[in-house]
Amino acid sequence: MKRSGDLCKIDSLGRVVIPVRLRRKFDLKPYDALEVFTEGGSIILQKYIPTCVFCGEEENLTDFGDKCICGNCIAKISVLNAE
Repeated sequence: MKRSGDLCKIDSLGRVVIPVRLRRKFDLKPYDALEVFTEGGSIILQKYIPTCVFCGEEENLTDFGDKCICGNCIAKISVLNAE
């Protein structure tokens, strides 16, 4: 993991401000969603990219409740429903 040279502190509410240089580099806008991962002793933030809950596809998504489903999986489910 490469160090960026930036230091951030956690405030009393648990918030961290991501430095503007990094927000610009990774095209992070206000209200963008971030996923949080852990790996060993590290916390990893990654810009959230919605994917199909079934196959992981990133294109042609439809929201279904709080999940996303791609057109291909919708078609497969429709065929199963018709049988």
